[in-house]
Amino acid sequence: MDTTRRGLLIGGAAVAPGLAMAAETPAPAIRAHLGVTENPFGPSPAARQAAVTAMADLPYYGWELEPPLVKLIAQRDGLQPEQVGLCNGSLEALSLLSTAFSKTGPIVSAQPSYATPLSYAERQGAKLEWVPLAADQQIDLPALAQRAKATKAGAVYVCNPNNPTGLLLDADALRAFCIEMARTCPVIIDEAYIEISPDPVRNSMMDLVAAGHDVIVARTFSKVYGLASLRVGFVAARPERVATLKSMIPTHKGRPGLAAAAACYGDPTYLAGAKAYLESCRKKIYAICDANGLKSLPSHGTYVFVDCGKPNLAFQKTLASMGVEVRVFDSPRHPTWIRVGTASPAELDYFASVLPKALKA
Repeated sequence: MDTTRRGLLIGGAAVAPGLAMAAETPAPAIRAHLGVTENPFGPSPAARQAAVTAMADLPYYGWELEPPLVKLIAQRDGLQPEQVGLCNGSLEALSLLSTAFSKTGPIVSAQPSYATPLSYAERQGAKLEWVPLAADQQIDLPALAQRAKATKAGAVYVCNPNNPTGLLLDADALRAFCIEMARTCPVIIDEAYIEISPDPVRNSMMDLVAAGHDVIVARTFSKVYGLASLRVGFVAARPERVATLKSMIPTHKGRPGLAAAAACYGDPTYLAGAKAYLESCRKKIYAICDANGLKSLPSHGTYVFVDCGKPNLAFQKTLASMGVEVRVFDSPRHPTWIRVGTASPAELDYFASVLPKALKA
């Protein structure tokens, strides 16, 4: 299990703060949180103010804030309100829909990719089919299509830009893939980072949803919009898919999150600032890698995929012992790769200072 700021881990088990185990040495405090994909740029001023204002009504549920947010999203993305479904961060929708679709066949996905929702579905009995990346580290769309057809897939999952590689698929190729595959099964497109791609409108598959294809686009306010702790996301899909999602979500979204999301969705000034900030973070990570002779992939996400040249699980532990958190992914073809998340300049500076020591350890 990874050592993260979410809790102190001793001997592989979570230990409540204040409890000590004499036989173990407590792990060092994490000084560089690079294992997560949050956006340290933070929310826009408008989103912050909206959340603060909404707190005046904390005793009350935020039901009445949901329809206006749905309408806003639909208008901005050329959809009908019944094609938009809100969720508690996109992970909730991705997990529940993957589980539902797995009743008719396996879920097919690239490997490595964002496996958390698929792992959830697997715990509910889903069968997963993994397709290795192509030689250029890109998602292999022809191989995905072949595997999906051969296994009579219940759904195909594509993360674009992919997590952890950060690579963006060719928009035309992905669009053609979606149209073909959607004739036989739903296609889930996870666009958690699409807003910071070079051309978000062209690279998004939202137009396929508007055209009626069986494509589900998942978005979140947790990443680019800096609202990770407020847990707001949405899917765009056929009305019957949205209805399926709604039938499985037992809770409503929080009032501050709904208010903040409505205040910032599509804000061009904020998005330009966040995009520039994250690009500067990625450039800093590239420079750190170059200075240490490490290969990295050009990313369009809030992270960079790095070949550390060492067994990644052991190297992850070495970094953790020096106060740096990174993440590794389950992929037989990437045994030496780690994902380094964008973080504050101070955290990246600390990473730069300990990386040479870790590589020599």
